[in-house]
Amino acid sequence: MLYKNYNTADTRDLITAGGQVGGKISKVLIANSSANPAGVTLFLIDPTVSPSVSYNFIRGVVIPPGVTLVFDECLAFDYTKYSLRLTNSGTSPNLTVMIK
Repeated sequence: MLYKNYNTADTRDLITAGGQVGGKISKVLIANSSANPAGVTLFLIDPTVSPSVSYNFIRGVVIPPGVTLVFDECLAFDYTKYSLRLTNSGTSPNLTVMIK
């Protein structure tokens, strides 16, 4: 399992293309520990293509405070080619991401 905490509104790689962690995942849990709603986009991107093209799993989903989103559909991907990224937005975001 992979665990990550995010407390800034930005976009980050959860799994980097060609990295050590593979793309054969079965579940992503995103917990919002902030007192504010968080806007979340989970997507794949090919970092070698310009301009970049993204493939969204979820886009602009609002996670209320104290709620955990569980995403477990169609998550396997070619990690040698694609990065799995998360965009986190909202006021004072505080997300915990767990990948299984």
